[in-house]
Amino acid sequence: MGSSLTVTSHLQDTVQFTGEEVILTCEVSVGGAASARWYHGDKELKNSDKVSMIQKGKVFELRVSNVQECHGGYYRIKVKHSSKVLESAAKVTVQEKLAVTRPCMDVNVYGGQEVILTCEVNRKDVTAKWTKGDQLLSEGRGFVTEQRGRRFTLKIRNAQKLDNGVYTCLVTSGHEEVRCSAEVRVQEFEKEWRNIKFDDQTRRKFQSELCRLKPNVDSLRILLYGPAGSGKSSFINSINNIFTGRPTTVALADAVGAGTSFTKRFKTHRIQISEKPEYLSVVFNDVMGLEDDLPESQGHRGVHPEDIVNILHGRVQENYEFQPSVPLQREAFNRDPKPGDKVHCLVCVLPADRISLMTDNVFRKMRRIREKASDMGIPQAVMMTTVDQACPVVKSDLGKIYCSMKIKEKMQDCSNKLGVTMNYIFPVKNYHEEKDLVLEMDVLILDALLQLVRFADDYMRNKQVT
Repeated sequence: MGSSLTVTSHLQDTVQFTGEEVILTCEVSVGGAASARWYHGDKELKNSDKVSMIQKGKVFELRVSNVQECHGGYYRIKVKHSSKVLESAAKVTVQEKLAVTRPCMDVNVYGGQEVILTCEVNRKDVTAKWTKGDQLLSEGRGFVTEQRGRRFTLKIRNAQKLDNGVYTCLVTSGHEEVRCSAEVRVQEFEKEWRNIKFDDQTRRKFQSELCRLKPNVDSLRILLYGPAGSGKSSFINSINNIFTGRPTTVALADAVGAGTSFTKRFKTHRIQISEKPEYLSVVFNDVMGLEDDLPESQGHRGVHPEDIVNILHGRVQENYEFQPSVPLQREAFNRDPKPGDKVHCLVCVLPADRISLMTDNVFRKMRRIREKASDMGIPQAVMMTTVDQACPVVKSDLGKIYCSMKIKEKMQDCSNKLGVTMNYIFPVKNYHEEKDLVLEMDVLILDALLQLVRFADDYMRNKQVT
């Protein structure tokens, strides 16, 4: 008697991509006289240019070439030997190769606008992640990702210049992977994010309002402080230039960016109105700059923060010489400060091109001074200088300062590090190498000064009411 017919190796479920070949194999215990029939569903298969049915001894093989989705489904083999018939079945799944059907497109936007990148693939059994360069992106800081079926979207809200770069959507399914990339280019803001007119009428209007100011004290007092070389004295000189119509040096100033403070004494600076024997009803105090402390054995550098606090209270007398290691002693106080001796607005002067280089120690000193001023209710603002060094667009055209993303980013840095809101931060360019007055510089400086004077005047009026 011959061997009994059994299936020793059944058909196996398989998954194949469109265009590839499906091979199904069944092995039985006997060969020779055994025969087989193949079925796709209920339809018996025949040899053709796409279908090949092969017997090699005990092994029966079905090959279907260039498969498409219509070739998916259940396949059966019926093997007959003598009068005995056995069956084996398997499922064939045909799916498309993972492919990008709608790639991301390069995007050009203006600063502040929303960027939307979309990638679409041909299947839903996928996941995706987004990268910028080699960095994996996660939601936060304005990034939002979402998946809707086969479509993946990355949104960049309030795009800034730092968002420039190549973004890639990496889509995976099992061992398959496809990707598409697009470049995002963020231009300067399309519209000014702070409105101001750079014309002679605006300059005259600002000057006129400042000249007409009549506060409830003889003069409003504005104190400028900040790191050494930030442009405190230059800001005072720039204001004086505008009102005299020529370069002046009411406050001695060192080169911008100097590492140590040029101002050594406490002085009050007044601004003369053109050739008239009249002055603006606002005075400025410039102090020695804040600097990093040296190791204890080598002493201290820069103005002592307590000296600035004493100035706020009106305790420091004119021409006082700053001593970095020792603040003003009580016996040297102005013992009877009048309302006009006290500070009515505190202004931190920071260089836009060096904010990121300033140390935490200097920022801690500034925050400590701000806290003392806040306890006294004194209004505070930030004057951000050297804007032309921080942004090439502004360097070539100062009139585009409020279209510059870089300047807005620098202002945001100031806000984050000092805790001053953006509407109290004013970008300006001090006079430095110019021989003649420049309209755009004047308008920015006068606009900032007018805001400072209003803050100080409101403070004094409120103090009288209370």
